[in-house]
Amino acid sequence: MVFDDLDIKVLKENFDEDIIHCIDADNVSKIYLYLKENGICYAKDLMLSSLDLFLLPVDQFKKQFEKLKSRLGEDYVDKLGEDTSLIEIMYED
Repeated sequence: MVFDDLDIKVLKENFDEDIIHCIDADNVSKIYLYLKENGICYAKDLMLSSLDLFLLPVDQFKKQFEKLKSRLGEDYVDKLGEDTSLIEIMYED
């Protein structure tokens, strides 16, 4: 995943420096590829708004995302694309 100046500006506006410095590029890349494999073409937008989820270890992220998919149903890609705040379901236990 490539970030341009605008992406970095958005991250800095939405999150403090301590959180931004916790980014593990390898982990984020794995999550990004996983989301792409699941039809999520707006993965970068999700990261820019929900960075803390991308800080989870990839296996934990996948487990939480599978729970999200189950809750949203077969059209989870469209639902999440229409309302990215649904990503917050991943915070639930």
